[in-house]
Amino acid sequence: MGPLKGIRVLDLSLVVSGPFCTMMLGDLGADVIKIEPPEGDVSRYVTADSRNGVGVSIINYNRNKRAILLDLKRPGASEVFLRMAERADVVVQNFRPGVVDKLGIGYAATSARNRKIVYCSIAGYGFTGPYADKPAYDPIIQGLAGVMASQRTQGRPRAVKNIIADKVTSMTAAYSITAALLAARNGGAGQHIEIAMMDAVAYFLMPDTMANRTFLPDKPGTLPSMGTLEPFQTADGFITIAALRDDQWQRLFAAAGHPEWFEGDEPRSERLRRGIKGLIALFPSESSAHWLELIEAADVPCAPVNDYDTIWSDPQFAANQTFFEYEHPKAGRVRAVRSPARFSATAPELWRHAPELGENTDQILADCGFSSAEIAGLRAEQVVR
Repeated sequence: MGPLKGIRVLDLSLVVSGPFCTMMLGDLGADVIKIEPPEGDVSRYVTADSRNGVGVSIINYNRNKRAILLDLKRPGASEVFLRMAERADVVVQNFRPGVVDKLGIGYAATSARNRKIVYCSIAGYGFTGPYADKPAYDPIIQGLAGVMASQRTQGRPRAVKNIIADKVTSMTAAYSITAALLAARNGGAGQHIEIAMMDAVAYFLMPDTMANRTFLPDKPGTLPSMGTLEPFQTADGFITIAALRDDQWQRLFAAAGHPEWFEGDEPRSERLRRGIKGLIALFPSESSAHWLELIEAADVPCAPVNDYDTIWSDPQFAANQTFFEYEHPKAGRVRAVRSPARFSATAPELWRHAPELGENTDQILADCGFSSAEIAGLRAEQVVR
């Protein structure tokens, strides 16, 4: 199994930012226990698509986990969690700041029972400050952290059409947790990791987009650095080109049959603007394959723009085995994305299906040292189900 075999994770998180993080840990072999309230993770019900009652968000963010239903609002529920934490290595939660402390399951209470626990708290804006108690969703963080401004086209900020803020936060949390686990192994104690979505997105976004705001004092009104060309339309699709140096531009225009587009005494920016306009007008006259062959021969980086019909059969993705299919016991045939890391000795794999709500409650409690009588009592009191 994966390199995190033997690590147990208690996953209190909901929706995306936490569940995607813990799924990554599960892909890497960790025993992830998804702890849900009686109503379940909202992703079970608010979903883009579903089959046989199984939503795509649960499948795509919650494989390689077990599930327990624990009503943390019931008397005694916090003690159940803390006993579970005694046999765990990691806790991940993304409630609003202060909620876990009110429930009696915050870092202070948990670390008092297990000094080696790595406790990761995720919040939209952080844990102090004027925004801390506001609700945070991906589009809000995109706007706040500069993502929309960096996608500006035709003078308008644009949203990235996927849940980028949540997923970047998930990845930040996953590598931070593994680093803290290493530190705990070396030093003998765990720690509390606090991650704000807006900080994680800024850390991811700014190294290139703030390039012209790096040196101080900077110039107000300067737009983000955005050198990426928009895709070019061809007769049968779109292609993307990354000409970064002047010699690449010269070869590109020559391959298109118009070396004169980069010639002349005008400023470089004017020559590029003229040449790009020429390419926009020229490329629809032939197929993507035609232009890609010419541009590749000119040693200029380029590729087809895949859509969601072609990406699955792209020969490089096929060679990488990026996508795989499997049978889900309830949803049937499912496509998934493999963990991108390739380990030579401890390969990540699908070893557990995304669980049903409370599917493994009794097994999990038994693994955490609860007796059959205790489990029956907790069920009778509806602390667990």
